[in-house]
Amino acid sequence: MRGLIVWIVILVGVFFVVGETHGWYLGVPSHTPVFVYKITASGKATRQTFNTDALPVRMSGRVRHGSLEVKVIFQRPESFQTSRQAGSNRPLFDHTYQAGDVVAIDQSFKGGKGDYTVQLDFHDATGLFRLNLPDENQL
Repeated sequence: MRGLIVWIVILVGVFFVVGETHGWYLGVPSHTPVFVYKITASGKATRQTFNTDALPVRMSGRVRHGSLEVKVIFQRPESFQTSRQAGSNRPLFDHTYQAGDVVAIDQSFKGGKGDYTVQLDFHDATGLFRLNLPDENQL
């Protein structure tokens, strides 16, 4: 039992040292909650819509330190059948949340049928965030 307690103390010490020097980014956007601790990093989730012209996005969390920039970007895909070129990236949403802000997004973004990217840019951020997107087979 004593060895287990020593092992846990060492593990907590390593997590603390690494977190304070490099930061932590744990999770996969749209699949698991994302926990960030004093880190500057980006995460993104992409969805392609076939049957609908919009992408419903739900995101929740609280920025405890630093800032979080949330972007929703739409791009019309290219078509080899009609030789139509891919469209340029068109931002549908861009908002920056500062320390102390609550992130509460529950909105459907309409860009048309195509590729949607939800990008999360963390700047020295700390917090726990949950991004919910529908599965691709529902779009």
